[in-house]
Amino acid sequence: MQPPKMPVFPTTTWPTFEEFLEKQSGVAWDTSLEYRFTIQFYIDEDGSVKYPIVLYNMHEAVAQQLYTTIPTSPKWSREGMFPDLITKVEKKLTFKAGKWEVKTKMMSYRLESIDRSELQSQSKVVFMPQYEVPKTDVIQDDDIYNVSGIEAKPEYPGGPNEFYKLIAKHYRTPDVPGLNGTVIVSFVIEKDGSLTELKVLRDIGYGTGEEAIRVLKLSPLWKPGHQLGKPVRCSYTLPIKINNKG
Repeated sequence: MQPPKMPVFPTTTWPTFEEFLEKQSGVAWDTSLEYRFTIQFYIDEDGSVKYPIVLYNMHEAVAQQLYTTIPTSPKWSREGMFPDLITKVEKKLTFKAGKWEVKTKMMSYRLESIDRSELQSQSKVVFMPQYEVPKTDVIQDDDIYNVSGIEAKPEYPGGPNEFYKLIAKHYRTPDVPGLNGTVIVSFVIEKDGSLTELKVLRDIGYGTGEEAIRVLKLSPLWKPGHQLGKPVRCSYTLPIKINNKG
């Protein structure tokens, strides 16, 4: 079993995707202003960027430029990923005083579950009048973050190898000769370290997906992930390879 993978922006020309947007959009960024946007897009099976959405409250012209620039991104690396997955990326962007503040969430889906015509119809620049409503002093962050997009990743007690040992020890492979394939499950690591929203993204029959869920329910509490010094909810995707000889 290998740790879950997500697409990675190539850093050969620009150190970050945000700097790519900054430099390639042609926007004359005013460092005395604050720009805020939420962008969404998909990383396709070949690493290309498609179906962008840009949400804005101010700076419509900049939003339009970002929308045009996003699909021109260099192809993202998908090393270690399964070939039949497409990844949705959401970024909450703030640009002020010449610096980027970024909050990123990523989630992969099976290609067969995606309606490309619907994604294309939804691709647009959208005015959101409530987007920049001032926050109260008490912030309740219930967003779900991807483990690859936060400051401190969640940790299983003893580290990832111990987590894989737990799966290997308790997972009961069906006694079906010649059964081969990969089961993929996802779950959310809550702020208290518990696992919730356990889902089977792919199984290969014979109860292989249900067995993965059963084993995950045996997990002790994790050390939660942190963003900006506070515990946050994090998504995690786990592939389980099955190879029965026969």
